[in-house]
Amino acid sequence: MLTIDNKINELCSLLKLPNQGELLSDIACNQVDYTNAWKGADISLFKGDNLLHLKELAIYSPGIVDLCYIDPPYNTGSKFLYNDNRKSDSSGLFGSNTAWMSFMLPRLVAARELLKNTGVLAISIDDYEHAYLKVLLDHVFGEENFIGNVIICRSKNGKGGKKNLASNHEYLLIYSKSPDANLRGQADETNYDKEDEFGQYRVDGLFRKKGEASLRSDRPNMYYPLFFNSKTGRVSVDPVDGWEEVYPVDSKGIERRWLWGQDTARDRAWQLYASKNGVIYVKNYAGNQDAEKRTKVRTIWSETSFYTEQATKEIKNIFGEKIFDTPKPMEFIKKIIDISANPDSVILDFFAGSGTTAHASIELNKADGGSRKCILMESKDLIPKRHSASKQGFEEISDITEKRLEEIKKIHSSVTYKVFNTESGEEHREVSTKYG
Repeated sequence: MLTIDNKINELCSLLKLPNQGELLSDIACNQVDYTNAWKGADISLFKGDNLLHLKELAIYSPGIVDLCYIDPPYNTGSKFLYNDNRKSDSSGLFGSNTAWMSFMLPRLVAARELLKNTGVLAISIDDYEHAYLKVLLDHVFGEENFIGNVIICRSKNGKGGKKNLASNHEYLLIYSKSPDANLRGQADETNYDKEDEFGQYRVDGLFRKKGEASLRSDRPNMYYPLFFNSKTGRVSVDPVDGWEEVYPVDSKGIERRWLWGQDTARDRAWQLYASKNGVIYVKNYAGNQDAEKRTKVRTIWSETSFYTEQATKEIKNIFGEKIFDTPKPMEFIKKIIDISANPDSVILDFFAGSGTTAHASIELNKADGGSRKCILMESKDLIPKRHSASKQGFEEISDITEKRLEEIKKIHSSVTYKVFNTESGEEHREVSTKYG
């Protein structure tokens, strides 16, 4: 724990955030067997202070997580069932955001220790703390490990809380633990509408070079004739009886060049396709049909299934009414998991909320035969009496998470889960383990 504490306090000093020493020393060791506790079930829920659980897991089970996804408090000042108002006075380097940054920093440091070297962190956030979260992540994970920033459309018409703008987007910040990490990519939904002896393919870009450095004079050795069969679409570098000849000349009569030299084109002629009019294209093959082809992840996600209203519908269907203020849609979480980690991955969500991450993980397992395991953490903070969740009989926020696991079990009877119930501040904590 000393190494983690030192790292936290070093970063606090560097960023001129309040020292975390007193907070950290107040956290006593837990009697949960953190080395093995999470291994025996599809889902493990740790109730209580997530910082306690993160640090203990980081000590006894470091490097176990493939993907950490969190949806932390956005610090909007709203009156939700959880604390969404961590504000400081406006003095200091980060002004009123200092308290929120101080809250997040130790949790991010501990989470990094839990990731494998190939692990990925993805965090949902909006404009309130986006810039300050990126400052934290650049320091905890390193600027060089910033993978990207995805924009998520959350509604068609936007929220009307701001004076001049109706915001209808949020962000997904993605970092890796090390350069060894890569996103798995998103499923290729391309329609491969043609097929030859090499497999299914679609006609992709022009073989004639466009744009900069595309003229014959730029690369004279890449200006040469090709021969094509207008009936079959086949292309050859060498003359073939009955085939037509074509040069890289565009519709305006300007002499261009091909993408490849003559020798490469001869070796890879099977990847070229000619239209009836002699326009030469490059084929894009679907690849090995036994292995799913994936493409780079796009940075704007606008699927309607990711809208907030969809998440609200899902919560109402499961719990009867909207008992959680800021749920995320299942399809959104499924996409994050799918693009980030393999089907046998360990997933961590230490702001588990209504348990959507676990539900999405199980649904993906059922769809692709995966063996994903999910580690959840949620606080035992009391739910305000005025809140609809309290009126439904829930006393603590983590009770909602546990109820979601019960509902998952009803849908998928083979799913197993454990619940570890800890009370912070007790020297000897009782551990309650439930098997689904």
